Amino acid sequence: MVCSTGSFLRVSVLASIVLAPRMAGADVLAQPDRPRGSYVTVPSVVTQAPRPQQGGSAPHILFLNRCSGGVAISGGWPDDNIVDRSGILGGTVNFPEYPFGDASWNEVVEHTRQIFAPFNVLVTDVDPSPMPHDEAIVCGSGALAGFSGAGGVAPFTCDVIDAPITFTFPESLGDYPRSIAEVIAQEAAHAWGLEHELKCEDPMTYLYGCGDKTYQDGDYPCGEYEARACECGGPSQNSYQYILGLFGSAVPDEQPPTAAIVSPDDGDSFAVGDQFDIAVEVSDDTAVEVVELYLDGALSTADMSDPFGPWPVVDAIAGSFEIYIIARDAAGKETMSELVHFDVTEDGAPASEDDGDGGGQGNDGDDGEPAGDEAGSEDGGTGAEDMPGALPPGFGFGDDAAGSCACSNASDRRGAWLVWL
Repeated sequence: MVCSTGSFLRVSVLASIVLAPRMAGADVLAQPDRPRGSYVTVPSVVTQAPRPQQGGSAPHILFLNRCSGGVAISGGWPDDNIVDRSGILGGTVNFPEYPFGDASWNEVVEHTRQIFAPFNVLVTDVDPSPMPHDEAIVCGSGALAGFSGAGGVAPFTCDVIDAPITFTFPESLGDYPRSIAEVIAQEAAHAWGLEHELKCEDPMTYLYGCGDKTYQDGDYPCGEYEARACECGGPSQNSYQYILGLFGSAVPDEQPPTAAIVSPDDGDSFAVGDQFDIAVEVSDDTAVEVVELYLDGALSTADMSDPFGPWPVVDAIAGSFEIYIIARDAAGKETMSELVHFDVTEDGAPASEDDGDGGGQGNDGDDGEPAGDEAGSEDGGTGAEDMPGALPPGFGFGDDAAGSCACSNASDRRGAWLVWL
C-alpha cells in the first residue's frame, strides 16, 4: 500500500482485561470501567512495502522474543525489527526478560502456534534475523513502555506494516500463558491491518468470558464495547479470511529434519586431556526446534536455539565412546543421526578392537548398542551411573546460554563431563 504523507499510523492498545477469561462467572461483554485500549496517532511515512505472498510460498515468520538477558528497543519510525527500532515508543526502552520461567514460556509458544495453526505462519522463539519477519516483544509492562494499564500495543494502519515490532506485556497480564498468547495474536494482526472486533471468541476482541479465542471465519462488526463502522471501511471484518488472504493456509510439514554429526568423525582418536568440539549440521523444511545430544545411549544435553552446537569437550578422559544426535522440528518430526564412535587413549592412538576397558565409559565395542546405565567408572569416581544424563568425567564446563540445557539431575556436578553452551 502506498500511503500519502498526510496519513497517520494508529497504535492499538489492548488493556489488561484479557485476564478476564479465567474469572469465574465473567460476563461476555467487557465493562466500560475496566482498563481499555486507545488509539495514538503517529505520523506515517510513504511506504512501498509489498503485501505478503499468499499460499504456496515460504511461511510468514512471527518471532516471539522473550528478551533473554534483557533487550533494548529504540524509538523511531519506521519500525525495523532487525535493528530493534519501534515507531510507537517515545524513546529507548530496556525490556527485562520474560518473568515466568521456561515452563510458562513454552506454554505461551505452544498456545500461539495453536492460534495460528490454520495459516501459513511460522511461530518461532528463535530469532530469524536477517530474514524478514514480524517480531512480538513479550516482556515488561505497559507502564515501562509508556502505555500504563495496557496488556499489549501494536502499530496499526489499514494494511501490512513492514518489519513491525508489537508488544505484549506479561508483567501487566500475569502468568496466564493462554491469555498472553491471545494478546500476541491480537497485536500481530493489528500490524497486518485488522481492527478490534465485537466477537468474543476472536482474538481481535475486547470481550471475554467465552473460553479460548481463535480467529473466527465470519463477518463481525468492528468495535471495542459496542459495534461501530470499521475504520478501514465497511461495517464488519472477517479476521480468519483476512489472514488467510495474506499468507494462505498452513502448509503441512511433510519432511523430518536432517541430522548429522560432522565432528568428530567416526573412528577418531584423541589423547587424554585433549580439547575438541562436537559439531553438528541440522536442517528442516520449516524450522528445527531442538537438537539433543546422546552419549552412550543417555541424553546428555539439548540445544533449543540456532545455531545448534557445537558442544565443547575439555580434558577428555580415557575410554571408548558413542554419540549421536536427534533433531526435532515444530511438528514433532524427528531424525536420529548416524552413530559416531571415538576413542580417548593415553597417547591418542586408536584403541585395539579387543580392548573394551580403557578406563572410561562407553559401549563394549561388541554389538554396537549403547551401553546406557551399564557403563560407568570402575574406580568409584563420579561417573555416568552416578549422574543420569551427564557425560562422563572429563567434559569441561562452558558458559550457560539461553536456549540450552544440560540434562543431569545430580546435585553435585564436580568431575562430570558436561556439554554446556
